[in-house]
Amino acid sequence: MKNKLLLTSLFLLPFLSFSQEYYTLRGYVYSENNEPLAGASIRVVNNNTGTVTNAQGKYEIKLLEGLNRISVSSMAYQTEVFEVVANKDLVKNIFLKIDHKQLDEVVVKIKKKDESYEVIKKVLENKEAILKQYQNYKAKAYIKSVEVVEKKVVKKKDEDLPPKPDEQLQINEKSLTPKDSIPNLNIFECQLIRHQSNSGQQKEEREAVKRIGDQSTLFFKSVTDGEFNFYQNHQKIAKIGDNEITSPLSDLTFLSYKFQLLKYYFVGQDKIFQIKVTPRALGNALYEGTIEVLEDKWVLRNVDLKLTKRGLLRYDEFGVKQEFENIQNRWVPSKITYTWKVKEGGTKKSGKTEVIHSDYAFDLNLPKRFFGDEVGVTTENAYKRDSVFWEKIRPHPLTKDEQKVIKEKERLERLQNSKAYLDSIDKIYNRITLPKVLYLGMGHINREKKNNWYFDPILGLVDPLAIGGWRIRYGLGYYKRQENRKQVWINTNLTYGFKNDDLRGYVNLNYFYNPLKVSNIYFAVGSGFNVINGAATLSDIARRSNFYKNKYAEIRHRTELFNGFYLNTQMYYENRSDLTDFKFGSLGDKIFSNNTPQSFPTSHVYRTNIGIEYTPRQLYLREPNEKVILGSKYPTFSVNIDRAWPISGQNNNVFTHLSASVRQTFNIGIIGTSEYRLNVGKFLDTTSLAVMDYKYMRGGDNYFFSPAMLTYQLIPKTFPVFNWYFESHYVHQFNGFLTSKIPLFNKTKIREVAGAGFLYVPERKYQYSEVFFGLNRVFKIGRERIRLGAYYVIGQSNDFGVRNGFKFSLEPYNHSKNTWSF
Repeated sequence: MKNKLLLTSLFLLPFLSFSQEYYTLRGYVYSENNEPLAGASIRVVNNNTGTVTNAQGKYEIKLLEGLNRISVSSMAYQTEVFEVVANKDLVKNIFLKIDHKQLDEVVVKIKKKDESYEVIKKVLENKEAILKQYQNYKAKAYIKSVEVVEKKVVKKKDEDLPPKPDEQLQINEKSLTPKDSIPNLNIFECQLIRHQSNSGQQKEEREAVKRIGDQSTLFFKSVTDGEFNFYQNHQKIAKIGDNEITSPLSDLTFLSYKFQLLKYYFVGQDKIFQIKVTPRALGNALYEGTIEVLEDKWVLRNVDLKLTKRGLLRYDEFGVKQEFENIQNRWVPSKITYTWKVKEGGTKKSGKTEVIHSDYAFDLNLPKRFFGDEVGVTTENAYKRDSVFWEKIRPHPLTKDEQKVIKEKERLERLQNSKAYLDSIDKIYNRITLPKVLYLGMGHINREKKNNWYFDPILGLVDPLAIGGWRIRYGLGYYKRQENRKQVWINTNLTYGFKNDDLRGYVNLNYFYNPLKVSNIYFAVGSGFNVINGAATLSDIARRSNFYKNKYAEIRHRTELFNGFYLNTQMYYENRSDLTDFKFGSLGDKIFSNNTPQSFPTSHVYRTNIGIEYTPRQLYLREPNEKVILGSKYPTFSVNIDRAWPISGQNNNVFTHLSASVRQTFNIGIIGTSEYRLNVGKFLDTTSLAVMDYKYMRGGDNYFFSPAMLTYQLIPKTFPVFNWYFESHYVHQFNGFLTSKIPLFNKTKIREVAGAGFLYVPERKYQYSEVFFGLNRVFKIGRERIRLGAYYVIGQSNDFGVRNGFKFSLEPYNHSKNTWSF
């Protein structure tokens, strides 16, 4: 009973507080150096409530009317205590001082005095001046990224393999040159002009770009990939890993790292200390290597650091080197080198990127809104630069292997523009072979016209698991890509069922017509089968009761009206009928008990759906004929209205459903990454609802931990909602913040996760809340990353009381978005 009361109070506390007089205290918590402190604790002493700051150091807390005593604390900082009288909403920014006594104790504990600690303290004292040494700067950057690829030799005929969907029209780079004489390299070259403010805002203009080979694992093709500024307390590079990494020059560095003076040497009159950096304990201190500090100036002169393996997600090894120069009395990086290794199945890659800065200019008089949502532009001629241009701008010549690869690429480009060559390549690919006919599928490509046809193989003709028993089917597809990146997909499929003597099929068309506005239109018409509840539990999703027959026509459109603001529209007609007169095979009866279809009257639906979606300050890169979305630190808001219209003379469904949601993913310093989603919906009209129009609250699966942002784990059974509902979800991935500090356990690379959810359905007087704790670990399978998890879940409801159980999950990693997703 106590557990029930505790859980109920935790989830109802935000609602109960509305009955009391309170005011809001909000603001930011900073260090002495004006850096935001994430995860700082703000506590109201007199009523024992509290909160923590987010990644930007922002906090907000409720105060009861009257005198309140506030305590603000953060690890290795002095606690700040003050009093406020709450008779209105208040704003207060708080600056915490470093607890030098605590830090000095760490230094004193060193058995033998090491001058490196005094050197690092000098750098820390000078750090604020370095961070403020300019308001903004402009510089020219030359980037060259080269990756050596080693592959296991697999004997197979290239012409027998159909192209991947995203590679269907890439030119086949076969040539008469023996393959062994051309090194297998992936190359990226770029010249850009970059601007940056002292607060980290960036903008780049790429004037020249050259790409050769696979670009997926090349690091730093743009400033937006992320940079290592070791004067900042932490670095977060999404392409490298989930963790926010503690810098060797963070305010708390003596708690995180050990230092050892290796040597000192002179360059002219300048004395330079070379210091070894080693993580003191596991956690987010993930750098190891050396840094070099210039005496008297107390600035970084050289950096040579590697990330420990527990800080890496995509790469197996990763290192960064930096060289600093004094330019106009400001110490800035003149050369940065990134190195990495990665293994993907039978393929090994080792890469190196050099970034060379020149032509620095400081404290420019820039327009007021110069740094905005557009953080990068690639000029129209960037991809058209010839070899003369590249020879002129390269700081140093290419290696012999690089020259071979680039010359071969240029030779192929000349060949690829000739009709004779394209026809010969198409002839090889379009050749009909037995493997294509039987199981690979056949393609017919015209590279000159940029289009491709695809035909299903014989093996795909038979579908033994279809609804109603064995069916034969056949499909074909068409794809065309234009030079301006506009694209068209057409797919069609016909299927025939023997047991019910029924012919069904579909045709759909997708036209991506404006890449700069991310605009596309979709049309589909067909007949077949559809699911009643697409979010049914694993035990119910394949039951006959979850399917119905349909005939449909649909038009969808999506476009961006202005940056971050998207409009989605849909028109949909569907004829729906049940499967009670349908004949089924015996397989379903062997798998499921009571496996009978739902019975409902045949009906029609004429629906329109209008949705808007807005993400403030959405950052993006503008390529020629394309917009590349980078994301935003702000939430995404969406509103959707779904209306089914009455049509006289027919048995048609009529309803109106309105929903709104907000979702966000954000980082909380070294503590980890949080994600939340809030969703509220209501049926405004329920004149005539069919079972597939219901809003379902999904029940939990027996052992599978379903996506926590969309579902709940311990609801006993899926149920429909016909009025309004509120749902909330929250998950925090600690990314090893706790487990990495436990001896021996930290060797397992296991990470911790926690979360909670709340559901309220007034029409049923139903309330459900849950909390969960879990452990997960990332495994590498070929080039893919899979995260396996085990969770303990506690659920509480006014319907069934308290339940608990263990669940397991499996999540793939999305390389293109650098996120985990189902």
